[in-house]
Amino acid sequence: MTDITDPTPNSRKYAWFVLVMMVLLYLVNYADRYVAVGLLEEIKKTFDVSDSYMGFLVGPAFAIIYTLLAIPIARFADEYNRVRIIVCGAIVWSAFTVLSGLTNTPATFALARLGVGVGEAAFLAPAFSILSDYFAPKKRALAFAILNFGVYFGQIFGLVGGAAIAEAFHWRTAFLALGAPSILLAIVTILFVKEPKRGRLDPGVQTKSEFRLGFGATISALWRKRSFRMMTMGTALGGFASYGFGYWAPTLFARAFDLKLVEANSRYGGPSFIAGITGAVVLGVLCDRLTSRDTRWPFRLAGIGLTGFMLTMLVLCFTQSVTTATLLTLPAGLLAGGWVIAMQAALQDLLPAKARATGTALWAFALTFTGLAIGVQLAGILTDMFAAQYGKEAIRYALALILLVNIPAVILLLLAGRTIDADRLALQEEFN
Repeated sequence: MTDITDPTPNSRKYAWFVLVMMVLLYLVNYADRYVAVGLLEEIKKTFDVSDSYMGFLVGPAFAIIYTLLAIPIARFADEYNRVRIIVCGAIVWSAFTVLSGLTNTPATFALARLGVGVGEAAFLAPAFSILSDYFAPKKRALAFAILNFGVYFGQIFGLVGGAAIAEAFHWRTAFLALGAPSILLAIVTILFVKEPKRGRLDPGVQTKSEFRLGFGATISALWRKRSFRMMTMGTALGGFASYGFGYWAPTLFARAFDLKLVEANSRYGGPSFIAGITGAVVLGVLCDRLTSRDTRWPFRLAGIGLTGFMLTMLVLCFTQSVTTATLLTLPAGLLAGGWVIAMQAALQDLLPAKARATGTALWAFALTFTGLAIGVQLAGILTDMFAAQYGKEAIRYALALILLVNIPAVILLLLAGRTIDADRLALQEEFN
């Protein structure tokens, strides 16, 4: 039923090859997502719509379908070939990214973004599940940090590359150019990436039978565990603040400092890219080393990252100096670059192999839906609300309010770490 080939179980080189392929797929995944973010102003002018509507186009239009489909697809991935699921998703998100550049109305553009969400829903949970079967627990945080290179490179390709293509040609051309590479990567993946045996690297876990809990029972069993519940809620609030701020940050630079789109994207995206990658690697290494001493460290590191990100970006929201704002993206990116990675590593260690993709999808649902469908949309609504009083400065106040949600997020993540060990053992027994 799972179509397992389980190639060269002890081959480190092959595991790294699989990781590289997942990074490349994640890169084009995020580039296809962020090209719309970097071109918000141009798309808004073409369709003559409000900030609230643009928030809907790049937020809920994508996130609603993404989050609704991610969980059932993940459940499917816990039963069947994960590689094939990822490949199908890559083809779908590529096709709809291209279609995004061919639309002529706000409604058809929104439908195209829904299609991108359909494809991308098939990537994250299966990818983390696969990598957990190629990298042992003590190496997973670093592997996930490297996987998240795809996020940062994808953002820079989408933000800066998309804006450069749009300036040279047209914003529609950017969607066409960035949507095509996924097809080639999908072909390489289906030819050379093999499906590993589930849970083969999890220590002390021996599968007793092929019995699996039903879908509802699986969700219920996971949600009853305090660490999973608190981690998911904390991630939801952290995603609300991170996505809500991050998606509108290039527009903040453009309006607050009267910059052209390419410069605004470069000033925010460039330093964030460099700092984010550095922060991801540093945190991945720290997480692998410190977790062996105390399993609560991923939650502490995530809390430190979110707090630092919030404080530095609050200063950015109100500075009048574009140079100061640009410099502030460096510590913010360094601190925020790893909080999600810490949670990803802790999550994969918590989840049993038979529910790994489903649990990851539930957690990712909280992150993505709250961030994209609510955070991004609310940032646009608040900007419109404050515009009558503050004009172009309205976006500063809107994004500052969004950032404050990091406070309860940090509290919940720290609470999640308190029961991680007991909950992991309980889940292993329940699913084995």
